[in-house]
Amino acid sequence: MSSSEQSLRFITDQMTTISLFLLLVIGPFGCFCNILTFTSKQLTKNPCAFYLLCTTIFELCIVCFGGVSRLAAEYFGDKLLSQNQFYCKLRSYLITGMSTIATYSMLFTAVDRYMATSTRVRFRAFSQITIAHRMCLGIILVVMIVTLHVYIFFGLHPSCTPRPGVYAVFYSAYLIILTSLIPDGLIIVVALCTIKNARDLRTRAVMMQAANTSKQRSIHRADTHLLIMMVSQVSISVSFDITRTTCYTYFFISGNTGHSSYQTLVNVFIFQFSNVLLYLNYSKSFYVYTLTSGLFRKIGHDRVDPISQHQLPNN
Repeated sequence: MSSSEQSLRFITDQMTTISLFLLLVIGPFGCFCNILTFTSKQLTKNPCAFYLLCTTIFELCIVCFGGVSRLAAEYFGDKLLSQNQFYCKLRSYLITGMSTIATYSMLFTAVDRYMATSTRVRFRAFSQITIAHRMCLGIILVVMIVTLHVYIFFGLHPSCTPRPGVYAVFYSAYLIILTSLIPDGLIIVVALCTIKNARDLRTRAVMMQAANTSKQRSIHRADTHLLIMMVSQVSISVSFDITRTTCYTYFFISGNTGHSSYQTLVNVFIFQFSNVLLYLNYSKSFYVYTLTSGLFRKIGHDRVDPISQHQLPNN
């Protein structure tokens, strides 16, 4: 093995090991903080907060289940992923399904903000907590049915990958179109329309400020902060998602046969980098929300403070 191949292998191993260990700490911690915040009494009945809560739950599942199993397989000698056909199929199916659910939940977060800021009463009527409950359930059912092909055609070839040939191309197209281009494109369009609606809404709010009650102002403040959080999260998520999908697609289409040993290592590096982006994308939301919203920080502090105060006498 040449020195360049040794260096690339070392860089790949270090990048994967350090990032996975780090993300398995900061990811679940951030997700649990999100859950505490979005289940607060101030946000319990807000449909946008419920979509964000749904997104967070699946992000937590992806980071914990996917990250732990990946780390166990590559660094702790766990052979289940590379030797057990059923586990390979089930893990691939769940990871693909849960990541797709998280992506489309974020899309419906953007749609909800668009509806909530619309000038049309009929559109605003769709921004309700009961509708959010039904939509999230619908997303879960539809996605898990649509992604059944992953369970059928993934397997040990010889590692846990899509079946070589036509399905590998189909799976790459599926990742590009249904889990990246369509949801990310719609998210961008809806987010831009929402920003335009918000500007119009701000103008109307200034004109009607005298008539607003304190409760209405509080609701408007929460909606404004949720809009800022959503736009910030969407901007970063789309960037990560497009990069990750491009890396995945290159790896699955190129394959590892007929390449030099160095090119094979390059492909492995690209694949591992895409995995890092996957878990990073689903570990960042709490930190994005914390940096962009003072209301989120306040609600989170109010939720955590009683817990810490309760624990202090026991220490």
